[in-house]
Amino acid sequence: MKKKFSLALLSLILASNISCKNDDNVSSEITGSLTVEEGKKQLEDNSLELLKNIEDFKNDDSLNEIIELAEYLNSSTTTKSSGFKEIALNTINNASSMKTENADIILFNAKQSAAIIAKNTLDDDFNDEKGIYQWNATNEEFDKTGESDDIIYNITYNDKVAVFSFTDFSSATIGNDENEVPTLIKANLKINTTTVFAQDFTASFQDGQLIPSSINNTTTIGAFVFSTSYSNNNNTSITQSFEFKIGDTVITGYNFSSNGNFNNEDADIEDIVDDLTISFQFLDAKLSITATDDNFDSESELSIDDQIALLNSNVMGELSINNKSIAKTQFYKDGDIANLRFLFEDGTSNDFDTYIEGSFIELENKFDTVFEAYENLFEDID
Repeated sequence: MKKKFSLALLSLILASNISCKNDDNVSSEITGSLTVEEGKKQLEDNSLELLKNIEDFKNDDSLNEIIELAEYLNSSTTTKSSGFKEIALNTINNASSMKTENADIILFNAKQSAAIIAKNTLDDDFNDEKGIYQWNATNEEFDKTGESDDIIYNITYNDKVAVFSFTDFSSATIGNDENEVPTLIKANLKINTTTVFAQDFTASFQDGQLIPSSINNTTTIGAFVFSTSYSNNNNTSITQSFEFKIGDTVITGYNFSSNGNFNNEDADIEDIVDDLTISFQFLDAKLSITATDDNFDSESELSIDDQIALLNSNVMGELSINNKSIAKTQFYKDGDIANLRFLFEDGTSNDFDTYIEGSFIELENKFDTVFEAYENLFEDID
């Protein structure tokens, strides 16, 4: 039971090495409440609107222009290229796959982050590759045609002209072995002078440390913006966010912040995490959770009832839409384990998964892909 108790709390804390921008008070914007049926109806309407926005993105002119370009280039050409040429071609393929992979926006954001931060593209590579290039359809290569302070790839196809440009790049040496890693990358893709894609990546590192102290990555496709931010303050405060937006409207995303001691991943959870706040957002709907370490001891032999009492005093969550509360989270006894459900204002309750039909859980299960992508970028650094 001790293990199941730890896993119940850990499932909400999610992990000690993940994060996002701060949302200190999960109920600060709540201005009222809804009945069970009102909440479910508004959630259903919200889900339909969310799907509409995803479909709008899949039918966006800029995305379809990128798809046409990718089909012309053929993904097999990336195997012939390296350095910034490979990044440009992989970027076009990543974006074009958004439609065929059912617009998995979180997976795309992770794949693109990994592609744009390839370890072999450092200052010397950028300086060596500066210039103007023209796509040669015969040998499927870029031929250098001129000089430039940027890297510019021109592709003429189907009576159109595509220009993929890397306008800024810099790197830093980190760690005792002075490994070189990217700290700034800016790139854009224009088709017939219209910008259909833009990338803006920055990262910073503390002296002598391999772990990034901050990462900010923004990808724009047409009117749609994907943004990820990460911050690590000496492994004592970690924050991260992901947002998929149209203009200023958040279509979907999450925010996470946690304080504690993240230097020892093998320690017990109460020795790692002091508190955390996490929220998942789908248009006007939000699931917010806060957890604090208040006399939590993962080694203690507690009864199920005592475990539930401790979990309910340590973990608080709320489901809301349009700043109106729908339900609070509540741990309860489910056989020989502690399980989670929604508790409504009228005193009734509903199974956590059933009420929200997996929507928030699906995002929770996916978003660690982003963190894994960032971790993989630096895993081979000695």
